[in-house]
Amino acid sequence: MLVPLLLLLAWQAPDTFIVTGTVVDHLQNRPLNYILVTLTSTQDRKLTVSTITAADGRFGFNNVPAGKYSLSAQRRGNSPPQNYRQDDQYSTAIAVGPGLASQNIVFPLEAPGSISGTVLDQGGDPAINVRVSLFRKAVSGGRPEIQMFGQHQADRSGAFHIGHLGPGTYFIAVSAQPWYARSLPQIAGQPNPEMDVAYPVTYYGDTTDPASATAVNLAEGGTATIQINLRTVPAVHLDLGAGVMAGAAERPHPPPILAVEALGGNTISITPTMVGVNGREELGGIAPGHYVLRRMNLNEQFSRVGPGARVDIAGNTSLATAELKTTSLSGQVTFEGSARPPGQPLLQFSCANRPFIVRISKDGSLQPGGETLETGHCDVALANAPGFYLKSVAARDAKASTDAVDLIEGADNRITAVAAKGAMSEVTGVTVDNEKPLSSAMVLLVPEDLRHVSLFRRDQSDSDGSFNLANVLPGRYTLLAIDNGKELAYRDPAVIGPYIAQGAALEFPRPNNAPIKVNVIARRAN
Repeated sequence: MLVPLLLLLAWQAPDTFIVTGTVVDHLQNRPLNYILVTLTSTQDRKLTVSTITAADGRFGFNNVPAGKYSLSAQRRGNSPPQNYRQDDQYSTAIAVGPGLASQNIVFPLEAPGSISGTVLDQGGDPAINVRVSLFRKAVSGGRPEIQMFGQHQADRSGAFHIGHLGPGTYFIAVSAQPWYARSLPQIAGQPNPEMDVAYPVTYYGDTTDPASATAVNLAEGGTATIQINLRTVPAVHLDLGAGVMAGAAERPHPPPILAVEALGGNTISITPTMVGVNGREELGGIAPGHYVLRRMNLNEQFSRVGPGARVDIAGNTSLATAELKTTSLSGQVTFEGSARPPGQPLLQFSCANRPFIVRISKDGSLQPGGETLETGHCDVALANAPGFYLKSVAARDAKASTDAVDLIEGADNRITAVAAKGAMSEVTGVTVDNEKPLSSAMVLLVPEDLRHVSLFRRDQSDSDGSFNLANVLPGRYTLLAIDNGKELAYRDPAVIGPYIAQGAALEFPRPNNAPIKVNVIARRAN
């Protein structure tokens, strides 16, 4: 029910405050009506209240206790909510209390964009059963990356529409199978190569090479219409060796999971046909390419995905999945002293922004689960272990440092780590410009050695200019506040290095935890 703003604010309980504002279109600055606005306590997410903007875009909440609150706005339909002054996973909270400005907030809401398209086969007809994968190029966690941004199904006419998109650079990939393709074994003596074909995963730009994909640059509120044309290639068959097929006395093996290596280290699953050929298991209907192959492991209670192996499939070939050269991870974490953190401590790995976690058992051994293990240079951090921090990490067959390790593909990577006992530090303060608090500034704590990316800490200043940086490990740092941190690759030494001289040098643990006032500096031109 819509309630007039003046009536809403007519009665105010003692020791409570008012939050008011206007939601406007970010591009045109015009008020937006019928927008869902939600206020949620940052201390207790269960304390939340919502309202709808009036015809003039205004909203209001009364009887709001002192504290900090996240503010979000959402258009009608399936549009996702946007947080106030959102940047990556950070946003500006509204500080409510005596002497704090929590009224007349202007909330600029970004207009959503969309990408539409059509997928055609090589005859110019609509392709059927097409799955569309959307990727977005962005800066996340201070590093550039290409993220998989969801998968969608094209309709029977080969058309698709992806809405509610923010501005940015996108890539589109499609996967399908020719409707007439025959992946079952051919009748002896009557092979038909014209029907033994497959579609490779194809990107906008009509290329099967991820590096050659054409980008879709979407402006705020913009639309793009594209067309992707599929071309068949001779299918290849993967002989997996002797197996237990469905209908046999023993429990059958489930088909392996096959995925194509795609943009940014992501993968796109495909659905080849698994058949029995002379007592052997065979995958058919596969286009040549680079794949990740995983076998499902079964026991009496559950199934899970086993470790993956990368394989190049250029033609008909044999591959025994039991002999796959898989990547594995094992090791030991030692907690210094006799104490051990409560709960379930974890090691967090981030390999080129592709994260995975590994549980640490009671005896300190690592217990990888069913998640995909990544390889290459990986940042390592200790999580869910209050009172401890990662002091060192080493590897048997790979280079290591205090907070990173190179994991080798196709090897058993054994990790040895030491967790030291000691309370992490916390930094609080306020960002100022000409001695006045400034909100929505990017606040960074940068380690002395810029290569130790896991030591970076980030926040965004709230409406009163306040910030909080938690879980700071011992060491020397520089504290920075930058007026505009959007899409800033701050974990790149070449990007953040020029700002260091303008920051404040700090060493942790500090002799006291007094709040720090930090001057906001201007974003440098790229």
